[in-house]
Amino acid sequence: MKRVVTKSHSTESSTAAAERLADYKGGDPAAAATTTTNSLTFASFNNLALGPNSDIGGSSAHPQRGSPSSGSPDNTEPPGPAPGVLLPSFDMPEAAVVAELQQSSSPVVNKDHLKEKKLSSASLGGTSDGTRPKVVTVKHPESNKPKPTVKKNKPIQADLDVAKEFIKCREEGSRRLDLSKSSITHLPNSVRDLTHLTEFYLYGNKLSTLPLEIGCLVNLQTLALSENSLTSLPETLVNLKFLRVLDLRHNKLSEIPDVVYSLTSLTTLFLRFNRVKFVGDEIRNLKHLTMLSLRENKIKELPAGIGRLVNLVTFDVSHNHLEHLPTEIGNCVQLLTLDLQHNELLDIPDSIGNLKALTRLGLRYNRLTAIPKSLSNCTMMDEFNVEGNAISHLPEGLLSSLNNLTSITLSRNSFNSYPAGGPAQFINVHSINLEHNTIDKIPYAIFSRAKNLAKLNMKENQLTALPLDIGTWLSMVELNLGTNQLSKIPDDIQCLQSLEVLILSNNLLKRIPSSIGNLRKLRVLDLEENKLETLPNEIGFLRDLQKLVVQSNQLQSLPRAIGHLTNLTYLSVGENCLAFLPEEIGTLENLESLYINDNPNLHNLPFELALCTNLQIMSIENCPLTQIPTEIVAGGPSLVIQFLKMQGPYRSM
Repeated sequence: MKRVVTKSHSTESSTAAAERLADYKGGDPAAAATTTTNSLTFASFNNLALGPNSDIGGSSAHPQRGSPSSGSPDNTEPPGPAPGVLLPSFDMPEAAVVAELQQSSSPVVNKDHLKEKKLSSASLGGTSDGTRPKVVTVKHPESNKPKPTVKKNKPIQADLDVAKEFIKCREEGSRRLDLSKSSITHLPNSVRDLTHLTEFYLYGNKLSTLPLEIGCLVNLQTLALSENSLTSLPETLVNLKFLRVLDLRHNKLSEIPDVVYSLTSLTTLFLRFNRVKFVGDEIRNLKHLTMLSLRENKIKELPAGIGRLVNLVTFDVSHNHLEHLPTEIGNCVQLLTLDLQHNELLDIPDSIGNLKALTRLGLRYNRLTAIPKSLSNCTMMDEFNVEGNAISHLPEGLLSSLNNLTSITLSRNSFNSYPAGGPAQFINVHSINLEHNTIDKIPYAIFSRAKNLAKLNMKENQLTALPLDIGTWLSMVELNLGTNQLSKIPDDIQCLQSLEVLILSNNLLKRIPSSIGNLRKLRVLDLEENKLETLPNEIGFLRDLQKLVVQSNQLQSLPRAIGHLTNLTYLSVGENCLAFLPEEIGTLENLESLYINDNPNLHNLPFELALCTNLQIMSIENCPLTQIPTEIVAGGPSLVIQFLKMQGPYRSM
């Protein structure tokens, strides 16, 4: 992948550019100024940083331990034009187009080429990591229209008369009072008069303390105090005998206030995102808790008293510093969800097997080297995810015992082979992620009973061949085999008639079987960084293909059949040995992104390229293009496209 360093370079005057275009058009500047165009024009170069993508099964590319790991792609919008760039419109005189291009002062990009080993796409359908070559972006004329004024929401009322709100609430007899997001810094003592309240919402304020009088709200059942600056709670809260829900998320508590342990009627306690380092054994007093969240604190250990919370259904203690769990956790037999991800756990107690109602167990990103066999008792689990540990094997038969599993994620561990247990492990599984291990083969018939398997991610392993029964994976929709050592793809891949995404990047492939043309549902085909010299003509049968990546191969030409890929929106053929582009490229009416950079034998471009009217991003850098006048090439893709349009039979369109 190339990295770029940009340097600004002023362009010539608009008059000179108009004369230059006129010369190649065969007329004078006046004629150039009167000619209209319907083809897409290009703005000045911008460097495009492509957004990150997520992997199969929700794993992200090397997330840091102790930080949240997202399972979904970032909503990163592609960058727009550089500030101050005036974009030309579709239908304007060529001289005017040139004038606007000159006003934009299109920068010329020079690069220090740093050739790197590229990893395969981080997500199915994603792009390779790293900076793309220089590109040019295009906007429609409407994008330059003045934007309508957007009225902002009414600002938060900072001087809210809280005392008056209290009086109003008391007079109306309302049992619910919501003063959230009102910039309140303190509560008046008159809060004691709200004895009838059952729900009090104060989240998103600026409270650092609560008055003692808060203890007078003896009928309170819900107290929401999240997103304040509380460092403690008044002891008078002990009077709130009916309090069921206490929300203390996003405050500044360095410990769980003692009074909390006295609120024995609590069923829900949120303490997420504080500074708590210690949980007292008094937590055992809160026997009615069904939901306890201690997420994102600094807790290093849990007390044995946690085992007294026998009604607990959801326990979230993720993103802390736990190294061990108390054996007593096995007494919380009502648990459905136990989230332990992003800690420093070295082991899991055997008592975990007592949690037979468990459906979700979060163990991602810890320091585990083994999983207890007793976990096989937790047969209600539908997801097994131990991503980011140091596990090299699982207890034999563990996965087959968990017969309700639909998703298995073992990525970023130390597996050198598939888990022992045979085909019975995957009967109901829809998704398997074994990315970033050291597995050298997929066992024959391992998926013979996996009739629902739709996603398989084997990216970044050591596969040298695919099993002979690959043609039996009939339900496969997304297959990621990127960054392995594959030198051949079997013809039977044509049997995967449901396949929509196929990632084969960063392998040792010299050819693609012509049978790939039978994958009629294929939307994404990534062949980046292989050793391909040709593409089969049958690729033209992939009429639903939207993204084709063959960058960094040894291609000398593209098949003319590529013109049949009318749904293609993204085509990357950079860093090859192309001597020409087929004129059929002009039929790709939906093409939006085209990378043909770094083809040292590419001396010309077909006139038909100007017919790709939806083209928004284009890279032609480091292509000699000697059959296009040097002055035009120096002006960048904007002028190159205009030149092609005026030279071909399409100039009057």
